[in-house]
Amino acid sequence: MKIEPNTPSNTLLYSFSNLDFWLWSRQLRSALVQRSPHIILFLLFFWQLNAFADSVSVTPAVDLTAIVESALKNLDKTDLEDDWYFTMEVVEGDELRVIHSDPYRDKYKRRQLISVNGLLPDEDSTEEFHDAEVERVDALDPEATGYSYMVDVQTLQLLKAEDGFASFSFVPKVKALEGARDQLRGVLVLNLDSRQVDQLEITNSGTLSPAFSVTVDTYRMTLRFHQQYGENLLSKLESHAAGKAGFVKSFESLVEISFSDYKRAER
Repeated sequence: MKIEPNTPSNTLLYSFSNLDFWLWSRQLRSALVQRSPHIILFLLFFWQLNAFADSVSVTPAVDLTAIVESALKNLDKTDLEDDWYFTMEVVEGDELRVIHSDPYRDKYKRRQLISVNGLLPDEDSTEEFHDAEVERVDALDPEATGYSYMVDVQTLQLLKAEDGFASFSFVPKVKALEGARDQLRGVLVLNLDSRQVDQLEITNSGTLSPAFSVTVDTYRMTLRFHQQYGENLLSKLESHAAGKAGFVKSFESLVEISFSDYKRAER
């Protein structure tokens, strides 16, 4: 299976809202039709369960909770889809794909596949990429997108605060896995100087079953952000998932997406 960048989007990628759907649906669909060993992208991390067991279970002070809420809303205000040009480098196995996003293009053509391993994409790759983009855009749910949706601030627990950063655990909200929230764990890292989100992680603490005959044993996703042009922009997404499809076919997927060449669109 080939992964067509989306983004992160929920925001991400564009707005992570899409991101979540894009990575998840693209890999899951490929796994179900057994086109390749990948599956669920947006879900993946190796976070040991004891990492949470050993953490400090202290409810964060109200002011820190308010700062986190403000930082999440700030991320959601950044509309990568409509307001930014950017480039995505997607590394999956031995394949490097470069995608460029142009906010002035038609919504189904904003992201264009520029190259595959340094070469121009062939007709089949271009068509597959376009089909995935149409699916991604049409499936966006404005009621279940964004970082503020994904991070349930009512579940925030302070893990530690040191060296200018505060780490919190939380229970994630992922639409495709709403029935398995008790099997998901999240960690948010807040930069106390900038008061912006530095990193988000989501992992599983138990086996997930996102679709009939599909089980996910390992699920990990990491999102990193950086300050640029006065905005807190997505810089990297890493995901890892492993499990079985069709009860017997094992899969493992490791994808890294780097975001660069940001330029604000003139309106």
